[in-house]
Amino acid sequence: MISAPALVAAIAAGFAASVAYLRKRWKFEFARLEASLQHERYAGKIAVDFLHALSDTFSGEIEGYEISRERLYESVLRTAVRGTRAMSGCIFTAERGELVPACMSGLFPFLDGFPSNLKNAGRVEVLRAVLKGKKYSIENSVFKDVVLKKSGGLINAFPVCEASSPIKSPPVVPRSLLAVPFFFEGSLAGIIAVANPRHGGQFTPAELHLVGVLGEQLATSLKMQRLFSVEAEKLRLDRELGLAGSIQKLLLPQYIPQAHSLDIATVYRPAQKIGGDLYDVFDLGGGRIAAIVADVSGHGISAALLMAICRTNFQHVARSAISAADLLRGLNRAMMRSFKRGMFVTITCAFIDTQRNTLSIARGGHERPILISNHLIEHGECEIEFLDSKGLAIGISKPEVFDAAITEVSRSYSRGDVLVFYTDGLTEALNADGEEFGAARFEAVLKKSHDLSADEINKTVLRELSAFTGGNEPADDLTLVTIRAI
Repeated sequence: MISAPALVAAIAAGFAASVAYLRKRWKFEFARLEASLQHERYAGKIAVDFLHALSDTFSGEIEGYEISRERLYESVLRTAVRGTRAMSGCIFTAERGELVPACMSGLFPFLDGFPSNLKNAGRVEVLRAVLKGKKYSIENSVFKDVVLKKSGGLINAFPVCEASSPIKSPPVVPRSLLAVPFFFEGSLAGIIAVANPRHGGQFTPAELHLVGVLGEQLATSLKMQRLFSVEAEKLRLDRELGLAGSIQKLLLPQYIPQAHSLDIATVYRPAQKIGGDLYDVFDLGGGRIAAIVADVSGHGISAALLMAICRTNFQHVARSAISAADLLRGLNRAMMRSFKRGMFVTITCAFIDTQRNTLSIARGGHERPILISNHLIEHGECEIEFLDSKGLAIGISKPEVFDAAITEVSRSYSRGDVLVFYTDGLTEALNADGEEFGAARFEAVLKKSHDLSADEINKTVLRELSAFTGGNEPADDLTLVTIRAI
């Protein structure tokens, strides 16, 4: 029978042992929780640092109107290497069945054995090859399984090296690898890989999770990069088109010669930032003025360039031309080599002699100019005539054919008469129902505004046009040149 003192001693010893065990277990759990907390704090700091770096990458690049994918890779890889405490890392991009190094950190090892072509190479050559990185066939590489599973994995087994490397340092010998694939638009875009933890052990599932999150963030960032790049390209093109539009305005007449007996007003409204319409008024001397309105086929840069060439040739040819038809013949010959297949210029040209009060009109496939004769003005009426002359557009036929087709009409004019040139962007403007403004409406507006100044006539036409279209965006360039005899 156990005595009472012995029993008490046994109970006391058991209690002491239990307290010691619980204390030891408590210390272990506390250390484990402290380590876990430290890891979570570290992982959180890494994540925050990465988001800041990613934000800086995008915000800095947006200001330059270009998103750099290389800087994006650098931010992700730097975070992956820091977060896993790896000796090295590499982001591979998938290209035609191969994984190609796109961004590297540290000395990333050869993962399929030391290359046989470097068997007899020196240390410098090997280091150069290591720093350059190595391509891997997706089907035959250590990355095959993670690509097939479409999820990250830990890889700790590598092919045996038959050739020995002259570099024996731990960073270039594969020991433990963590690889996470990332995808873009449903296809494999690449792999984030980090190698050899600095503590000498293996990568952990927590570190795999961290790199997996980075892979997801990288895939999302690539989508953002695509969107930002498209937007940046649009901004760049808008800036270039805006500059081109400003330059084009400088190519249009900055000064309209106002003869003592003529009131001249012009309107030029390109449908886009740059247009293909053209007008010019050129003083020929001796009281004579040449005026043209033209419409280049197509839109955009090519049309604007052809417009500039046309105006330059017009001023050159106009100096020696003796009539409107003669000017168009010379302009066609001068520009034949400037046209690509399918391009042409429709044009109307007028020669006005302010001393004789006469005008001659020649057309090359363009809208008919309008002459408003006010010889019946005292009766509250006016006579409107669409001046029709035959001709072909410039650039579609050889000079001998063009020259034979061009004709011209001549008229005398008196005080109060109005001559109007325009392009089809005016008469073919559409309202919400798809109906064109048309020549009849244009004629009606001119009838009620013919006794105004040239500038007021143009403003009246534009007001009526805006009311008709309801402010819809124009589909074509609009040019209007009004000349009033005073």
